[in-house]
Amino acid sequence: MKRLLFAAAVVAASLVVAAAATADNDKKDGFKTPVPKMLIGVAPGVTTEAIISVGDMVGGYRFESIPDGISLRRHDNNRVEAFVNHETSLVPFPFPMPPTPPTEATSQNDFENAQVSQLTLSSATAGVVQGSLMITSAENYQRFCSNFLATKAAGFNRPIFFTNEEGIDWVKRSGTAWPTTVGAADSRQIGTVVAHDVHSGESRPIWGMGRHNHENSLAVQGYGHPVVLSGDDSFVNDPAQSQVYSYIADSANDVMNDRGDLWAFVSDNPAKDDYFDFAPGDTTSITGHFVKVPKDIATGRNPDGTEMMAADKGYPQPVSPAPGLGWQRDAVTGVPIDGPQWVLEHWGDIQPQPAFQFVRIEDMAYDKRPGMENVVYLADSGRGTRPNVTPPPNQARSTNGRIWKMVLDKNDPTQVLSLSIFIEGDDQPVKTPTEIHQPDNLESTPQGLLITEDPGSSQQFTPTEANATTARLMRYTFATNALDVAARVDQSLDENPGAPGVPSDKDLAAAGLWGAWESSGIVDASAYFGPGAFLATVQAHTYWIEKLLSSDDNFLPAGPDYTHKREAGQLVLLRIPGWGSNTSDDE
Repeated sequence: MKRLLFAAAVVAASLVVAAAATADNDKKDGFKTPVPKMLIGVAPGVTTEAIISVGDMVGGYRFESIPDGISLRRHDNNRVEAFVNHETSLVPFPFPMPPTPPTEATSQNDFENAQVSQLTLSSATAGVVQGSLMITSAENYQRFCSNFLATKAAGFNRPIFFTNEEGIDWVKRSGTAWPTTVGAADSRQIGTVVAHDVHSGESRPIWGMGRHNHENSLAVQGYGHPVVLSGDDSFVNDPAQSQVYSYIADSANDVMNDRGDLWAFVSDNPAKDDYFDFAPGDTTSITGHFVKVPKDIATGRNPDGTEMMAADKGYPQPVSPAPGLGWQRDAVTGVPIDGPQWVLEHWGDIQPQPAFQFVRIEDMAYDKRPGMENVVYLADSGRGTRPNVTPPPNQARSTNGRIWKMVLDKNDPTQVLSLSIFIEGDDQPVKTPTEIHQPDNLESTPQGLLITEDPGSSQQFTPTEANATTARLMRYTFATNALDVAARVDQSLDENPGAPGVPSDKDLAAAGLWGAWESSGIVDASAYFGPGAFLATVQAHTYWIEKLLSSDDNFLPAGPDYTHKREAGQLVLLRIPGWGSNTSDDE
């Protein structure tokens, strides 16, 4: 039985804010948020404008917290559809490891499960004309991160939208998602791809696209049929255990009916088969190939529909070699988490040539220059550790993260002509201002790459600290090989006491360090809003516009033990002169 404790004043204040932010749908220009912009231009000529903020209402629709990945599609000559992920979950994150009991400060979850917003924007102003939910909280998905809209250019005969669960938790299949027990018959492990048919409006999980900690699913152009890459956003780097997969099918129908195959990337060089085999600054490359994953291991499901556990395949139970090392552990029990994700990980480890192990693959983007679509860039966040960490002396070194470059064979997507480091962050300590700081989402343009940042604790600053910076939108220019800052997050609203239309900060904690907010989703919008236009999202993790204390009888001692919160965040329009593509492949 759950008991909810909250102050009526907090709820009333939230309702006042929501009412103040309600849009007039009759205005053709659409709604624009009264909340100040959370992303500001840095490079010459770069401008930003706030579109909609968490808590804003457009008719009966509310823009939910933790906005992340974005995809775009033309609605008609006057309007554009934006699909925005919300990385929300009813599972508390973080959550203390046993025997420490959960508390309000150490256990925080959201009011909703993951959702996808469908916003109709004015082509003239980018204002929100209408909002609705394409995937709702009631569907019990968790932590949607990046997304991708696959179209005819990638071998789909109709637009299929992919979104992804980033996590390793177990949740109930229906009803209140959490708490539950690992391996329970009425539960499942998250980490699946959800496909949405834009024409029919149908959504379904595609289990065979891999049961792992998904950040994104990228449909690569040029093969005449679906080739969808994905990465495992592992939270553990000791040992490295993040893989890259490819799901290959004959058609969009075969994808929607899970008739494709999952393939895992393997290095051709056994001496270089993980992140740490590439020393900082290594300029060499390897070749590789993808190997087919057995269908049952890819889906992570037994014939009776139950979740696949280690024992179902005769594998050893998940083990952790020492506290804090190895496979991810259940926060409630402290036991390494069994289930479909561990089965897939273990299968890759025991192959004659194991799957290549990255550290933390977040997002991917293919090269938008003509004829180069087979070149894929991989954002690896790394772990933000400092050099010379011991033990071990080399394996834990991952300071700022990397962008990898993978070149696929144009005729055979299972063959990798080269894998190399494209942008190196690990050749300098953390907090080096000229380095990327834990790269998150990627967008490619004919001019170069745009890279958002999700700074870990080692990349966060007090405002007076040397080289202090908030999370940034980095820009890599192909023509010059230069890396600079296009824009950065503005955290000045943290601890905001409240202003007309702007909610006050209700987290009851000190202002977050610079870097506690992240720049998140990024998508080229030049074809819809004019040259140099991009849409981006900001996640304002330490600025809560609503809070609700909760007790749950599953945990002792009794009393408030975790916190429902609605974090602030925003969808922003950027303009970067000379960047972007004016062509789109909507259908």
